[in-house]
Amino acid sequence: MFELNLPVETLEVRGPLFAAGVVWLRLGGTDFPESGWHDSPLSVFGSLCAAVQGVLKGETRDAYFFDGSYFVKMIPVATAPGSPRLVRVAGVCDRDEANPVVLADTTAPLGDVAESLNAVLRSLRIWAAVEGDAEIRAMLLTKPDLPEPTTPGPGSPY
Repeated sequence: MFELNLPVETLEVRGPLFAAGVVWLRLGGTDFPESGWHDSPLSVFGSLCAAVQGVLKGETRDAYFFDGSYFVKMIPVATAPGSPRLVRVAGVCDRDEANPVVLADTTAPLGDVAESLNAVLRSLRIWAAVEGDAEIRAMLLTKPDLPEPTTPGPGSPY
């Protein structure tokens, strides 16, 4: 299970294209970095979207939390032709860079991951329109929804 939690009611605009607030992931049964994590939610969201765009191309990518020593490693998982595409999502603490620790780990359908991010994008667009932050709203309106992943064809594991 993959779920991005970004409650828009916690967002507080603090400058051009910057809002502070709460953001965390639920990976399997674990909240990462933790439930109610305070960070730069728009930056975390952008990093996750960029990582998923890479995974859609079959690439392993990282997404970053900006407060603390936390990141998410997203690894495409080979599947049988015609099966839904999967992604392994590992929540890592690299406080000790020589010995990073995986704190949460799950494998989820890539379509579910993309839909979770798209649902958050929709709620962010509504929030920006209601809150009236023109710069954030303009940025969110230019950000396309993530596409629905295609199932791999014969000879392609991703």
